[in-house]
Amino acid sequence: MWKPRSSTPASTGRCMWLGAMLLLLGVAALGGRAFADADCWDSEPPKATKSKCPAGYKYSAKKKGCTKVSCGMGRVWSGEEQACIGNHSAALTDQDFYTEARARADEGRFHEALDLLARIKKQEQPRVLNMIGYSTRKLGDLDKGLECYHKALALDPDYLLAREYLGEGYLQKGDLVQVKGQLMEIAERCGNSCEEYDKLEKAIVVFVTGDDAGTTY
Repeated sequence: MWKPRSSTPASTGRCMWLGAMLLLLGVAALGGRAFADADCWDSEPPKATKSKCPAGYKYSAKKKGCTKVSCGMGRVWSGEEQACIGNHSAALTDQDFYTEARARADEGRFHEALDLLARIKKQEQPRVLNMIGYSTRKLGDLDKGLECYHKALALDPDYLLAREYLGEGYLQKGDLVQVKGQLMEIAERCGNSCEEYDKLEKAIVVFVTGDDAGTTY
């Protein structure tokens, strides 16, 4: 974990402004954390160390861990075979299609992700609807994406990843009231230390400051 250095007057002023803005938006939990989350201090970023990953996985500095490597077009990783096989194989399970779709979405291959998700037999699953919503939103159909998130949450109100993505979708609309609502829903279920809370919180900071630093939501 990195430690902040002493701040400059300019960075301190920016932090004070950001904290005030977040409090005015009603996101009180963020006001006190703006200094750390909005890169308010002159600091060193955390250094990722490459670790050994098992076959079929690669190290991701962004995720700071091993992530699934997707197969090529027309192929899906089979958990049973431990290899990439044709996507029409009867050996492939719903889990195989879902895992491969997640890997494609992580690589920004959203059309391919949607094609794989459509092959899952049981569509009415929160995680499936959530990933359809995510890929659809990333392709530009925001309203359909939000609809899928709501369907996922109707099946499982405690599905935090769907709440995070729903909040990010509302950020795209500029609807901060709805964003705050999802942040509070997450906080009620896991406090302010879980990954979904942290990511949505940081997305709000990005939205408020307009300084994405390469971050997207």
